[in-house]
Amino acid sequence: MVRTYGPDLAALCRAGTALLPDIAGLGLSAGHIAGSPPAGSTPRTRFSSDPSGSRLESAQYTLDEGPCRDAAASRAPVLAADLTGASWTRRWPRFTPAALRAGIKAVYALPLHAGGVRHDGAVDLYHHAPGRLDGSAVERSAVAFAAAVTELLTLERLELDFAEAFAAGRLGDTVLDMAAGKPVSGPAALVSDIPGLPLARWFDRSTLAIVRRQVAALSAGHGLTHAAGHGWVLAVHEAMTNAVWHGGGHGQLLLWRRDGRLWCEISDHGPGIGHTAEPGCRPDPRGGRAERRGLWLIQRACTSLDITTDTTGSRLLLSYRLQHPQSS
Repeated sequence: MVRTYGPDLAALCRAGTALLPDIAGLGLSAGHIAGSPPAGSTPRTRFSSDPSGSRLESAQYTLDEGPCRDAAASRAPVLAADLTGASWTRRWPRFTPAALRAGIKAVYALPLHAGGVRHDGAVDLYHHAPGRLDGSAVERSAVAFAAAVTELLTLERLELDFAEAFAAGRLGDTVLDMAAGKPVSGPAALVSDIPGLPLARWFDRSTLAIVRRQVAALSAGHGLTHAAGHGWVLAVHEAMTNAVWHGGGHGQLLLWRRDGRLWCEISDHGPGIGHTAEPGCRPDPRGGRAERRGLWLIQRACTSLDITTDTTGSRLLLSYRLQHPQSS
């Protein structure tokens, strides 16, 4: 098993290439979070396993057509099982001949989304022979790989060095294992020593208490009073509990300090939150759903709460303004 740690997209893509042995090549084009790119920006090639794949990745944006562009625009996988078919030439009249000249007969493009967050771009898997991907082990691994790429792109967006936190948080688990939905190891695998910021942790039901204690200790060490710290830690714990019970059984926590606030991002790969609060509003705790009451409690305890959710998962971004912040 190829292991990779930290927000290193090239290392992750090399691992993906090794873990998907049936593919002829792998390409990744990625840009900003979907829906909020700077004007005029487009995804760019971030990785290609070989020169031929690099040319095909770049050609899709030069030609303004291709599976990566379609997957990013539609937010759905594009599975071209046989590029020799006339329908694909009609769909991509310039990209398809270029792919066939490079010896590519099939391509599968997977959009970049995980935990309710989407990035413009896609992962492209190239094949020398026609064939379908649906329902195969390769498809499941490919979907897990695309989710893992999205998680690392999200860390890049935070502009923080999470490499050391990643290594400490995973403790031997691979990025692909977690993205595939395998639970983290039990409590014995999570060290009890209090780490520093930034903090990255993957949690399930068995590790909630340990992660909560680490968040509490770090929060106290950064100036939160007992009363304020209790509310903040309760909010973080509630968000993690929601991820476990409603988001697929496990989730990812990132904790850091910036601009006089503590920030915590919790994401999962569940079915999404059915009701979210609009900015400035509070979910009604009388709605009857434990999940909704949990969001109401979180908002009461935090300075801000931002929710991103869809059918691929949810992301909660919490912050708490420090009364006497240390230099961030």
